[in-house]
Amino acid sequence: MREDSMSIQEFIKVLLSPEREWDVDPNSLLVQLPIDPYQVVADIGCGPGYFAVPIAKYLAHGKLYAVDIEDEMLDVVRDRMRATRLGNIEVLKVDKTDFPIRAASVDGVLLAFVVHQNEDRGTFLKRTTGLLKPHGWCAVLEWHRKGSDTGPPLEERIEPGEMANLCKEAGLNLLRQRDLNEQQYMLLFRR
Repeated sequence: MREDSMSIQEFIKVLLSPEREWDVDPNSLLVQLPIDPYQVVADIGCGPGYFAVPIAKYLAHGKLYAVDIEDEMLDVVRDRMRATRLGNIEVLKVDKTDFPIRAASVDGVLLAFVVHQNEDRGTFLKRTTGLLKPHGWCAVLEWHRKGSDTGPPLEERIEPGEMANLCKEAGLNLLRQRDLNEQQYMLLFRR
């Protein structure tokens, strides 16, 4: 999460820095997802495309929706998309929980460090679940509730058990949980 004193351009540099791979490598994440090259996937809260571009490369015969609320982030995704010559990314601007994606039309959803940013987490997760086809998957990446020099304030962080309950209420079934590193975790769900 961006600190108030940090400009959007500074935040984008942090999100795309090579050092970030020490914490969460997008390619290592891919092998943990039930994804195949023919799927349609939505990266909701995609930011500058840290995960979106590697996922789109993997989806050789599929499609990726790169979804965010910030124009500056989406501009960076478009630039990265052109630089890598990817034609299977559709960049979409949203307004918090109003997703311009047809209901029950995606095979998978990635929610990377975005659930904690929502005031109404239940509605956000229900709207996200509504995008999934029956038996679709949803991967949630979030921060453990413990102190660190990076990440959102402690009061915004969501413990894995609490996240599992929120997702269950939204209609998702937990498949597995794992720590990505000491500060971050992933929960994988099916609809």
